[in-house]
Amino acid sequence: KRLSCASVLMKRPASNKRKIQTSHEEDSIHLDVNEFCELGEFARAGMEAVKLALERANESLADGRIPISGAAVELTKPGKLKTVTIGHNGRIPPLSGQSGYPTDHGETAAIREIKDVSKIAWSRVVFATTLSPCIMCSSALKWLWKLGLRRVVVAESSSFAGATLLDELDGMTVVRLSNLKAQSMMKTFSTHYPWDWAADIGEIPPGDLTFSQSLETADELEEFLKKMHKEMKPGHQAAVVSSEGILASAEDERPQSGGNETRSAAMIAMGSAGSQVNLRECVLFFRASDHSPNVNLDEFGAVSMGACKLFKPAKVVLTASPTDELKLSLENAGIQVLVASVKL
Repeated sequence: KRLSCASVLMKRPASNKRKIQTSHEEDSIHLDVNEFCELGEFARAGMEAVKLALERANESLADGRIPISGAAVELTKPGKLKTVTIGHNGRIPPLSGQSGYPTDHGETAAIREIKDVSKIAWSRVVFATTLSPCIMCSSALKWLWKLGLRRVVVAESSSFAGATLLDELDGMTVVRLSNLKAQSMMKTFSTHYPWDWAADIGEIPPGDLTFSQSLETADELEEFLKKMHKEMKPGHQAAVVSSEGILASAEDERPQSGGNETRSAAMIAMGSAGSQVNLRECVLFFRASDHSPNVNLDEFGAVSMGACKLFKPAKVVLTASPTDELKLSLENAGIQVLVASVKL
């Protein structure tokens, strides 16, 4: 049965000190290399990537965190296995009092850990995730496909359908398993904490939309832009804003990370806003580069677009006109786009 909690509106538990007890049998991870034969010579790399992802997810579950993780393993030319990265879902923070990082799903968290994505031999890598990737994570894996990634393994594909974007990529091999350990972890977590699971896949409906709706008038939008110009940090390109003000803002870190799309300004801002924020009630503000007449999808970020499709901010406000591609992508996701009428 597919997990869905769209109707769950209970308040998230205040404490992050949440431990889930599992039996020794539940902790065990059973993998067979024959399950990965579709990967050919990369079967061992695929099995190792799944093993690493499941182990990390199990640690997260034991700590009361969302048990979804991602890992990438390279088969080097000498035939040795090299761990590229491991990451885990960051919605629930590790310590009480921290805010969490909702744009860190298993896949995006693993990718964000990589210091320079341009230095990875992606054609020799197998990327594994413990659960079918959502639209944000599928967008991230599609971007890695452009860098050469051709092999993805999904450890558990039955409890959450995820996006089908990967199946459309030329030359991409996707191995879908129904790993019992992954199934058990997701069933255990979603039963204990349905609110967190619903929030993680963008299914908590918005509450008060008064603030975002107020920006539909020209005067309010102009005042909003003046406020952003005054309060936004120099060099920051994106911000998440609510009626309370700027919740988080960020600069574009892609230039320092080999073009890592999980480090775009919009991705960082949405992540840094924290897990207690429902992005569907907020405005995502994006400042165009200096002297740029338009904002295109490359500048906004392909993975940022995937995050918008998943979390659906109430409005996206741009300081320059979007290209048709960017505008249609946002509007097709049900997100209204507003363009600044004054130059910041």
